[in-house]
Amino acid sequence: MVEGPQEAPDFASYWKPPIDFYGEPVYGGTLRINYEDPLEHANIWGALTGAARRVRLPVHDTLMQDNPYNPGSPYIPGLAYGWTVDADLSGVTFYLKDNVQWHNGAPFVCEDARFTYETMITGEGITRPYMQVRLKNVILDELQCLDDHTLKFRYEAPDAVPLLHYGNTATVIFNKEWFLAGGEDAMFQDVSLGTGPFMWQEGQTVGFDQQHFDKNPNYHVEGVPYVDQVTIFGILDETVQQATMLAHQTDWHWVRNFGQYDEYVSHDQIQVVIRATRSSENLWINMRNAPFDNVRIRQAIAMGMDRATGIIVSLSGYGSQGLGLMPPGSAWAVSEADGCSLPGWCEPADMEAQRAEAIQILNEEGFDFDKTYVLTVESDAQRVNRATFMQEQLRLLGIKTDFDTNETVSYREISQNGKWGDFLASTGGVAGIDDPFIGLGHYHRCDSLYNFQTPGAECDATAEGLFEELGQLTAYEDQKAKGQEIQLYLMSQYWNFPAFWEQEAVAFWPEVRGYVHFPGPTSSHLRWAHMWIDPARADDTGFSGQTTGVPGGE
Repeated sequence: MVEGPQEAPDFASYWKPPIDFYGEPVYGGTLRINYEDPLEHANIWGALTGAARRVRLPVHDTLMQDNPYNPGSPYIPGLAYGWTVDADLSGVTFYLKDNVQWHNGAPFVCEDARFTYETMITGEGITRPYMQVRLKNVILDELQCLDDHTLKFRYEAPDAVPLLHYGNTATVIFNKEWFLAGGEDAMFQDVSLGTGPFMWQEGQTVGFDQQHFDKNPNYHVEGVPYVDQVTIFGILDETVQQATMLAHQTDWHWVRNFGQYDEYVSHDQIQVVIRATRSSENLWINMRNAPFDNVRIRQAIAMGMDRATGIIVSLSGYGSQGLGLMPPGSAWAVSEADGCSLPGWCEPADMEAQRAEAIQILNEEGFDFDKTYVLTVESDAQRVNRATFMQEQLRLLGIKTDFDTNETVSYREISQNGKWGDFLASTGGVAGIDDPFIGLGHYHRCDSLYNFQTPGAECDATAEGLFEELGQLTAYEDQKAKGQEIQLYLMSQYWNFPAFWEQEAVAFWPEVRGYVHFPGPTSSHLRWAHMWIDPARADDTGFSGQTTGVPGGE
């Protein structure tokens, strides 16, 4: 007999609509989504695009998922109601719900999930299996169903991190017989068979830029979804996106530019919410080159960066300073007290005084102000513009630089082989996932292509040791504490410095309720099961100039 799971969160413990802001959920109505690309295909497994996510996610489920009401919380149940991580971290067992039906009425069983993962791992029959490299630690021969509702994974090496992959939206589970009958053609063109909260309306064809989905009356989560129908519009032209939204022909729009944002902010009925994304503008300081092997000099350079001015100059004011190496608002971020204890990481009361202190440090360390240093930059106009801000901040410290400008392919090669100059201007952040192990590791693990300090330099033993310790932890609070320890260590070394974080916004009409803003446009909130339409709020006004207040925003 199979034992029960160690973790099986109760529905009421995580499904908490923000009723203080939106009021109680209301059933019925249609939610119309304004999306920026043509809805060309639905192959989320073998040809992943943003459009494929939009078409697939309403219809399918993952084993685990992000909490749509709390972007920073641990994963919540999906098709699995619970899970047990092996004591030695050598595997995980998922306990699947026994009340799940495919949209054709057939029961969902473990073999469907097992076969989905087998296909993602082998890549057999799939053009470009997105999850293959992310699941390489799974031992395929030991991927097994213990019974119809229990799925067991075993790993090549002990590892707690793979739990993060089981909630990836590219791991939605498909029906085994459906794939065997239709192959990858079905993945591209057929959205008729899932287990998700919505069902693809009959008579449609993938490739049209309107896709309609009806509420699944047999969804395995009692009480959801709230709306009767979701319609997704694929609109490439940003002017048309805006016009369609302003005409109230769509209800919800992930804003694509700040011209749109300004229009929506000024509208008396449209609410907006904005927050930092997972992308930052970073200055890397080359520790392989003297005098930048001196941590006090790197610290002084960070202290000289006027991030508030950078947001105004480079982002027209639409940016966040953040604190540390995780995105602003991240559940993993360091505390203000800890972060501000390190010079240069918090906005000073007097920027000129802090810059003077930084110059004094440079003088104390014998910095050569007569030399001209090299700042490596990508030739893209936006990248050059943002690097120009950094060059000016260095100039205010007395540090002269010349640009070494490279087209995109060459820039990527130079940055990854360590042959960049004394400074490197680049995008950074947490690699699309708000997690200290994968997100921070993308830019700070020794063997990562995106740790631009690594080529030609020894690994940082302290950082590597901390990451290894983090990779063995499964409890959320333990992971958080270790993740913050890693951040504070990396911050103290000043390898790279996020000058500012970009922001992205969502706009929606007042009858749209239940949305909590995410730090990125692709996550479980795209199933739309958690949102509702309240017709009693359709005539609400008074939102002109509103930029704060919506859950999840800054």
